[in-house]
Amino acid sequence: MAKTIKLGDLLPYLAPVLLEATGDLVGERLVKEVISAVSEHAGRSTARRRRIVATTALEEDDGLYFQALVYREAGAPAWLAAVELEDVVHHLVVVAAKAKSLAICASDSSMRERIVKDLKVARRMPRAAIAAFVGPEAKAIWLNGIHTPTSSKADTKALTGPTLEYAIDPIGDQTYYYSAARTIPDVPGLKTAEKKSPVVGAAPGGARIWVRRSSSWRSFKAELAAVIAHATQGKRAVDPFASLSQAIDSAVGVERAYAISVIPAELLTEDEIPEADREAARRWAFDATYVVKPTDGLSFTVEPSLVGQRLGLLKLSVTLAGGDVTIDHAWIDEEPGQDTARDECTGFLTDIDKVKIYYESGHAIAQGHCYAGGFTDQPFGWSFHTFAGYAVDTEKPTFSKAEPLATRIAVDGDNSLFAYVCEKMFLGPDGKPKGWLASDDGSMELADFIHIDPETKVISLIHVKGSGSKAANRGAAPADYEIVVSQAVKNIRHLDRRLLFEELTKGKAKKIGAAVWHDGVKQPNRGGFLKAVEKLPASASKVLIVLQPRLTKTEIARCRAAGAPATSAMRIKQIDTLMLAARASALACGATFIGIADEI
Repeated sequence: MAKTIKLGDLLPYLAPVLLEATGDLVGERLVKEVISAVSEHAGRSTARRRRIVATTALEEDDGLYFQALVYREAGAPAWLAAVELEDVVHHLVVVAAKAKSLAICASDSSMRERIVKDLKVARRMPRAAIAAFVGPEAKAIWLNGIHTPTSSKADTKALTGPTLEYAIDPIGDQTYYYSAARTIPDVPGLKTAEKKSPVVGAAPGGARIWVRRSSSWRSFKAELAAVIAHATQGKRAVDPFASLSQAIDSAVGVERAYAISVIPAELLTEDEIPEADREAARRWAFDATYVVKPTDGLSFTVEPSLVGQRLGLLKLSVTLAGGDVTIDHAWIDEEPGQDTARDECTGFLTDIDKVKIYYESGHAIAQGHCYAGGFTDQPFGWSFHTFAGYAVDTEKPTFSKAEPLATRIAVDGDNSLFAYVCEKMFLGPDGKPKGWLASDDGSMELADFIHIDPETKVISLIHVKGSGSKAANRGAAPADYEIVVSQAVKNIRHLDRRLLFEELTKGKAKKIGAAVWHDGVKQPNRGGFLKAVEKLPASASKVLIVLQPRLTKTEIARCRAAGAPATSAMRIKQIDTLMLAARASALACGATFIGIADEI
């Protein structure tokens, strides 16, 4: 039988998860209900044998109710196979409640998470409540990326230092949000006798804070009461990480979706995956277009087309609960004969790990979560080209097995962007194409084109994507830039001369290996091009180019003008942020980054 111990004997670590009641239970009744749930978990044996060995009496202090239990856990060491040894450890769980606010401190973090996950009477406090414990003088910060996963940019980062709010890169780190931080917030009830504020750790998404081990049970009670009061009523400090993206767990204020982009990991991973999967990813990222119309809140309808063929009208019902996004679908109308394409399309558009959704409110959904902010006011410097005579919405010419792409580029009236690269991108003083140009288009491409200028010793990688609209007054669309910029950043390392030679040698037998030009003249194979690469010095200059003519000079000026509509200003900021981050990545590899837009 469990025995009663005194709360005054306990010295808990002040590291509560903070929750709020979902029903009518408050104070004493809430503590009793949660303790009952804790007892059920603590008495449940799995591979580790558990039993409750002590409980405390319920205690009340100025409306704050406390109760705790201790359980014993025993089991063989994980490193042991045969000999009968046993590890024994005792764990403490403290439950406290004031009105509808609840705090749980547990010495075993995994048990704490199981308890919170299964609780029916309470849920985690919102992010804003925990953000009250984030202040200046950050000593540690943990960052999670919302950008497209790619081998050239870390998914997560952990930083330590004396004042990290000044160490955040306002451009390169804008695609991260902070999942946790250790700072020095102003929480009156936590200050020492000398009025000094302690370092406090806070994880807004997990509704947790951690401070220190209390010097006594009396001190623990007072400090926990101060924590609950600050979470519910305390003054909020200015966000020290305002340049980062901000994860949100409420859909309030998120409205009017205007674009969706497919960003499948299959196009960015270095792992070996089935060729069919990679081609499907490429098809829905590059060959499909998505016309979005907002409906209610997060949800919207989208009219997808594949290689110009309309598939129908799809309603995507988006929900945000507990910080997690889910997407349900229903086809409103269907074009006949497109069942297979529709099924494949649905698979991509409802996969939260493969889509990014943009809202006019400035929010974005990525990697299954919703974020706000993280956009720069610094403009990206575009290079404007004239595309007269070329189809800005057509990436490459039509081709077939009988007539492969290498034989169709820049011939028979081809006016695609691929033809533009061949005929207009790299001109000599006489106005004619100059240098070596090779296409590497395909599922494992280094770039759509690689250009070598033997005289100036410059290597250029060119990534091309057609505009989602060819209208002269087309608006800014961040979705048109996501996947092409992500691929460009991923392949920056191939600007290294040796890697470039190795990769192009591997692909010379592919059909696209015949797409080679020297001074504008078609060549039979990559032989001469590879020799030109070999002759380049290690000091050869490097250039990374993204050609995406969705943006026009007129539209950029309109979006950046004083008094521009907020939605237009937000769209250009989103694109600027993406391009500036890519430029920072290119510079880190010793390369120049160029973004090409339309002169009109």
